Amino acid sequence: MENMKAEMLLADYAAALNAGNVDLIPAFYTADAVFMPDNTRKLTKAELLKNGQIFLNRNRFHISYSIQDITIKDEYAFVQATAQANTVNPVSNQEVNKTSQDFLFCVKSNKSGKYSATCLIM
Repeated sequence: MENMKAEMLLADYAAALNAGNVDLIPAFYTADAVFMPDNTRKLTKAELLKNGQIFLNRNRFHISYSIQDITIKDEYAFVQATAQANTVNPVSNQEVNKTSQDFLFCVKSNKSGKYSATCLIM
């Protein structure tokens, strides 16, 4: 049951990103969350929200996840997944495909019982 909740977090997160709706994204992160993309400085939740809509719309972003492992311990979930992201370079109109190994550190809300990411490392 708990594994399914963590899996749903990723599935719903991917759906929000693919829809290009940045307004849905805050629900997937804790207030103090950090987003740590490869080869880029870490971003806070506020920075991600501020710049995310522009990026998602301009680059026609699409992502899917394949989960390798989920470890649940008390109110924490650790998720290892492979992400397949596709974008379109707005200048050249060329499709760009990227595969990354992502690690999410999640915490379960006492109120809702849902998991939220407190750290996403790509």
